[in-house]
Formats: sequence, C-alpha cells, structure tokens
Amino acid sequence: MQLHFADASTSLGQALAGQYSLPLVAVSVLVAIFAAFASVSHVDLMRASESPSAVRRWHLIGALAMGVGVWTMHFVGMVAFRLPIEVYFDPLPTLVSVLPAVLAGYAGLSVLRQPEPGARAIILGGTIMGAGIGVMHYVGMGGMIVDAQMVYQPGLFVASILVAVFMASLALIVPRAIKSLEARFPVRLSGGVFKLATAILMGLAISSLHYVAMAATVFIPADQPSVVGQFGENMDERLIVTLAVIASVFILVVSTLTVILRHRILALDALAARSEQEAQRIDNRFQKLVSRLPGMVYQFQIDADGHTHFPYASDAIESVLGVTAEDVRAGVSTVFGFVHHDDIVGLKASIRESADTLSAWKHKFRVKIDGEERWLQGNSIPERLGNGSVVWSGFINDITEQKRSEERIHQLAFFDELTGLPNRRLFEDRIDCALAASARHGQFGALLYIDLDDFKTLNDSLGHSFGDRLLIGLARLLTENLRECDTVARLGGDEFVIIANELGTTEESAARNAEKLAETLLRILGEPVNLGGYEYRCGASMGIVLFKGDDLSREELLKRADAAMYEAKSVGRSRVRFHDPGVQSILESRFRLEIELRRAIERQELTLVYQTQVGLAGQCEGVEALLRWHHPELGYIPPSDFIPIAEANGLILPLGQWVIDAACAQLARWSEDPELGSLILSVNVSSKQFHEPDFVVRVMETVGRHGINPARLCLEVTESMVLDDLDDALVKMTALRETGIRIAMDDFGTGYSSMAYLSSLPFDEVKIDKAFVQKAEHDVSRSEWVIIETIITLSHKLGMKVVAEGVETAEQHRLLSELGCDRFQGFYFGRPVDVDAFARGRVEAIVGR
Repeated sequence: MQLHFADASTSLGQALAGQYSLPLVAVSVLVAIFAAFASVSHVDLMRASESPSAVRRWHLIGALAMGVGVWTMHFVGMVAFRLPIEVYFDPLPTLVSVLPAVLAGYAGLSVLRQPEPGARAIILGGTIMGAGIGVMHYVGMGGMIVDAQMVYQPGLFVASILVAVFMASLALIVPRAIKSLEARFPVRLSGGVFKLATAILMGLAISSLHYVAMAATVFIPADQPSVVGQFGENMDERLIVTLAVIASVFILVVSTLTVILRHRILALDALAARSEQEAQRIDNRFQKLVSRLPGMVYQFQIDADGHTHFPYASDAIESVLGVTAEDVRAGVSTVFGFVHHDDIVGLKASIRESADTLSAWKHKFRVKIDGEERWLQGNSIPERLGNGSVVWSGFINDITEQKRSEERIHQLAFFDELTGLPNRRLFEDRIDCALAASARHGQFGALLYIDLDDFKTLNDSLGHSFGDRLLIGLARLLTENLRECDTVARLGGDEFVIIANELGTTEESAARNAEKLAETLLRILGEPVNLGGYEYRCGASMGIVLFKGDDLSREELLKRADAAMYEAKSVGRSRVRFHDPGVQSILESRFRLEIELRRAIERQELTLVYQTQVGLAGQCEGVEALLRWHHPELGYIPPSDFIPIAEANGLILPLGQWVIDAACAQLARWSEDPELGSLILSVNVSSKQFHEPDFVVRVMETVGRHGINPARLCLEVTESMVLDDLDDALVKMTALRETGIRIAMDDFGTGYSSMAYLSSLPFDEVKIDKAFVQKAEHDVSRSEWVIIETIITLSHKLGMKVVAEGVETAEQHRLLSELGCDRFQGFYFGRPVDVDAFARGRVEAIVGR
C-alpha cells in the first residue's frame, strides 16, 4: 500500500465531490461509542480477576471488541460517503485493517486497568491508540478500489492523527480525573460514569479521525477507466459493510453479555464471601453456647431450591453419631446414611411437615453405627428465612437406654415372657379391634381356641424345661403360618387363641375358611418336634366360634370358643369343633357334597335338560342346555347347591368341559333330524372355564370331534365374567366367532357396565335377566319397561338378537313382543325337560300344526 500526497502539480479543481448521509454518519458515531463502551466494560473484570490468565483473557476480549467496533465504524462511515463513481474493496487489506484497531484497543485497556495511570502512561497509550486507529483507517482506505486516484492533503492527514491521539488521551485520563474529583469533592462516582465518559471520548476519537481523514482524501478522476470489469474477486462496499456490521454486532453483543454475566458472578462471589463471614460469626457464637451442653446441638437447613445441608453441628456429634462435625457439614447424606432404613421415610416426612407448617420438630428415630442400633430424639424450632430457606435450630439426644426401658416395660405389660406372643391384655385389645373392623367392613371373623393334648404328661415325664421348649417352638410355628391381619396369643399354660379376620362376607364361606385354617394348623402342630433329643408329636384340640360385628362381647366369644374346644376334646383328640351346631352341620354337608360331586361324572349322575326358546311366530328357534344332578341317595340336588362347591374346589373345569361335550354330542344327534337340525343350542360357561388359556382350543376340538355345525352352538357368558379381563375376553370371543360359534351375554343388566361395554364386544345375542321381566309386569311407573325397551333398541342397532328370560305369563309375552323382543324363554313356554321329553314335545307340536 502506497500513500499519495497532494502537491503544487495536483489538479484539485478536477477532484470528485462526495456527499455524506447524515443518518449513517450518526450511526457510525454510535457504533464507535458502543464499541468503546463494550471494550471499557472489561476493565472491571481485569481488575477483579486474580489469575493472570484470566486477566489476559479479559484484556484480549476487550481489545477484540474495540477493534471490531472501530473497523465497523470505518466502513459504516464509508457507506455514508457517496461518490459519483462505483466503489469496490479488496478483501485482503480490508480484513487486515482490523488488526491495528485491535492493538490500539489493547494499548488503551492496558492504561485503563490502572486505578490512577500516570501522565507518561496516558500520553504513550493515547499516542498508540491514535496511531493504531489511524493505521487502521488508512490501511482500510488502501483496500478501496475506484476509477480515480486517491491523494491526501498533508495538513489534514497530520491533523487526523493528532485529533485521534488527543481524544484518546482524554479518554485515558478519565480514571485519574474521577479520582481527583472524588478526593476534592464529597462525591462518589459509580463505575458507570467512568465507563460512559471513557466510551464517549474514545468514540469521538475514532469518529474524529475518520472524518478528518476523509476530509484529507481527494479523488482525482483517472484519464482512462482501469477498474471496470476487473472486480470479479472484489467486494461491493454495501456487502462488506453489511458483513462487518453483522460480525461486529455479534461480537459486541456476546462481549457485552459476557461482561454482564461475569459481573453477576462477581456479585454472587461477593455475597458468598459475606455469607461465609456471617457463618463464621454464628459458628463462633454457637461454639461458646454449646461447649458445655449435653447432646448434639445443630442447625439444619433446606434451601428454597430443595438443597439440604448442616450449617452447624457441635463437636458432641462424635458421642452421638461417631463422626466429626466436619463430616456432617459436608452434607446430609452423611447423617441420613446412619438412619435405620425403616425410619428414614418417617424422618423425612416429619421434616417436610415441620417445614410446611413451621411447627416445632420433635421426632424419635433409630441409627445404626458399627452394627449397634441406637435411638435418638431430635427437638428443634424451624424458621423461614427471607430467601425462602427453612432453618431448624435445636438438639439431638441419645435416648437408647430410655427406649430400652420403655420397650421392656411394654413387653412385660403386653407380651408373654416365655413365647413372646401377645398376652391376655393385648389379646383383649386386638379382639375389640377385630370386632369393630368386622362391623365396619361386613366381614366375618373367627376365634380359634387351641389346647394342647397331654401337655401335662409331657411336663410330668420330661420336666417343665421341655414343656417350655415345646411352647416356644409351637408359638413360632403358629406365628409363621398366620396372615399379618391375624393374631395369635397365649392366654396361659398350654392354651393359645387365634383371631382370624376377613374370612368372608357369608357365614358359609367364613366357616369354610376357618375350618381350612384350623386343619392346616392341626397338621403343622402334629408334626414331630425335637426336644433335646426326644422326638415328640404334639396333638391339639381346637374350638371355633364365628363372629360378625360386635353383637357378642369378647368374654362371650371366648367362652363359646372354649366350650367348642372342650367339645372337640370330648369326641377325640386332635379334632376341630364349631360352637354353632348349624355351622358344623353345614360344613359336614358341604364336605359330603364335594366328595359325591367328584364321583358324579364317573357314575353318570349328571345330565342335561333343555328349555325351549320361542320366536315371535311361536315356533321353537333355540334351546338352552341346563345341568342337573340326580344323586341315587340324596335325590335331586339343585345347581345352586353344587355349582358354588365346584367353583371353590376347581371341579368346575372338568364339569364345564363335560357339559360342552354333552351338548355337542346332542347337536350331532339332532343334526340327523330334519325338525331339530336347525335348532341353536345354548350352553352356560363358568368364569374359571372361560379364562383358562386353552379354552378356545378345547371348544374347537370338541366341536370338530363331534362334527357339528359351529353356528348351532351358542356359548353364554355373563358380563362380570367378561369384565374380569376385558382384553382376554375380546380375543377369545373374536376367535370363537370367527369359527361360527355364537356368543350370548347372559343376565344382561345385572352388572354396572353393561351399556358401556356392549358395543365393544362381539356378541350375537343379549339375554335380558329374568329379574327385569318379572318386576316389569307389576311396574306401575313403567320404568322397568323403559329399561327393557332401551336394551332391545340398543341391541338391535348393534345387530344383536334379544332373548327374554323368565317369561311366565301371557301378559309378559305380549308386552315383550310389542317391544320387539326376538325370542322368549320361561315357564310360560315350558319347563326344562330331559331330551326324550323335549323330542316328544316337538313331535306333538308338529302334529298339532
């Protein structure tokens, strides 16, 4: 780059005249001031940083902000100056020109970082800054490409450098001037005043140099155009200014944000330092107060953000937790790590409650240190700080010995000293609770009174120590084989009593469950026990009394259970007896039915009967197969007696499979009869049978084995059965329907979700429960008929047939027909009959026609 100066031979009269855009001139000045402000803002960071590397980093960033800002101002000013010719820029000198400006900024910050820079430093710094800005300007001008010769007027050229040096020196003298004003007058100027004054003076220095230097520049038109067509690799002035502005704005914004964030960090560091001093002061005070106090004195804090820590813990913590105060101050994990795992949840919950209500915190909890369990008690008062934190101040004492004494007293008062079981006093409390719970939940419970057989003989022959061993072992066995909701207590000697809760909502189910529990316990008690080398088999007699609610007192229950136990002893050892003879009779009858039912299938005592389903025209369109049991000795046994037994003991599975097999066999025989071959045969399916994983496979295998048309078989399921596992039911019902088997919803309307699920399940038929039909005939308000009509309408819209069960009168039949019911079933059309009677009835109907 070569500078050309005007002399006597220069034809200044031919110079091109340029014009300035005042708005862009103003923008260029603001850019210079903003750049200077961003750069000067790094001075505080340089002064506050203790690390030399951090000082250099902030120094360099500030210089870069200054250099890019000066560079941007220069090219904005160039755009503000308009020439009557095209202007282009060479990229290389244009970009290189930013380096002198960066060096100028670096020199200026070197002076400003000094609290009171000397005159020599100010003059030297101002000279370097002015020169650096000038070099940047003229190097940038050297990258300017126009069809004219640029020459500089020597006087103005020198003036531009001097103005920049002078204004830069004024900017660098600001710190010294502020110190003088503060020393002379009672004023305290903020750092913002220093930054603003310095930035304005530096911005004016940059702007002054630029525009004085532009005034010194003369553009003499060239004799012949030489640049046209040669600017393929050069840059248009608007493009370079745009890029420069974008880059500089980005750097200046980032620089400014960095400064702001750093100032905030410094402010937080200062606050932390003050907090540390305050904490030290509080620590010294507490050390004086607690040095002679027993137990551990502490402060526990939960910050607003949820962070927990111990601002203070006295040295007495070593005797309480076995750790030093420094260990605890490191965080709450050190302390909570010692807390017993069963107590940690309750401890934290009590702290949260105290924080929410600001109530005094008092809590007992266990800690485990070196394998030893200790009890501690904490007492403290919470206080909410202005920042939202909650601080507890209090103390923690070791109450292990006190707790052991209390536990010993409680053990002696409520537990048997030999076996550790609840004693009579605790038993009376538990039975009262059991009676109240039974009344509240409507559940039966039972009291089981156990007396060991020949216990006196054992004591007399082997000694009381062997008897004690037996009692201890039996107590352990009883406890291990009971539920958590049950209680076993020792009333004295060889007598135990068990409170069994939640045995069922009916007397029958409760008796069954109580008997099952009693038999299990008798079997366990009868197993051999090793008593110091002697193998002893213990027998026991057991009396049972059921209870529901608090109608009977605990004394009366205990008396009845005791009487039942003596009745068991009177009929033989190792027996169980219920106090109520009716209950005992029910259990014996049920047990016999269960045995007989297991043999019923083998003896072919089970049979199917058939009840007609009549269509609107009066013709038989379907039949329902119903299971019956004719015992050779007991006679007819209703399904309501033996089906629940089959459900309870699992016999319902083979029973249900027998029914499906028998129904398919009957369909195969009917298929050969022209009059019966079109009938649809409905079969009830139990819940357990339906939810068996291989239910669909078994049904299909049975249908295939008998070679029947699947469309003639209809399986009836209840809504409660389907809703037990809706997804499983949907899969099975879909698979069955795909083979042609029909599915009917039985007893529709007896549940709570019928309407909600009817549309989503693949039913072919809906059977209205007989309870609706029988109540509807006498319903004056006709609300029952509205329900029936709704079921029929909804079913028809979903493409399902409707069958009404329990039709017993002509009026019921008429009303249901008017509502559009498809088929009818009930005593009005015929009772369930065996297959021969059904066939005869069909023949008579055909002849009658």
